[in-house]
Amino acid sequence: MKISEFINNIDITENVLSKEEHKKLLDYTLSINSWESQPWGVKFYISERMPDEIVDLLNKVFMIAYQKCTDRYNANLRVFERREPHLIKFDTNYSMNKHVDTTGDFAVIYYVNDDYKGGEINFPEFNLKIKPNANSFIMFPSNDDYLHEVLENTEKERYSSTLWFNFKGTEYRGDINERVGTENTVREQRKLEEN
Repeated sequence: MKISEFINNIDITENVLSKEEHKKLLDYTLSINSWESQPWGVKFYISERMPDEIVDLLNKVFMIAYQKCTDRYNANLRVFERREPHLIKFDTNYSMNKHVDTTGDFAVIYYVNDDYKGGEINFPEFNLKIKPNANSFIMFPSNDDYLHEVLENTEKERYSSTLWFNFKGTEYRGDINERVGTENTVREQRKLEEN
């Protein structure tokens, strides 16, 4: 199934976490000093190195995104694994060339900060530049109708977390036991909601 080229399929959700939760995630992100460089120039901090409290916050963000994505696009999606979300750092003066995401069927980018200059996500086919506020996410279909780029951030670093959701039955993220992964993630989310 392919979601067709329509600008209204690009969606932003603001104020995802409470102010206190967002501050905790932002403070933690800013305290990291051992980012791992990736071949395409961004830096990652993998969830396996994060305390459970931070992993829980990222999972909360992406469970909200997952629900919104399934509802908005009427899609039957595989629930992500607890340790899939990672933090991403774009150094000052970094930009990402025009590209199409092929990792999954829907992209979700959560913005941890917004105090940088530039760094907008640009969809040239739609003549649409977006700089989401901190503590918000943008989601859109990951197919060739949604060519995009990240414009250069010219002042300060840009921090985010990105996850791709996949239709059930696809294996972009490897051999995943869909039923067990879904049960574990939902169970963990319920624990978070009870606290």
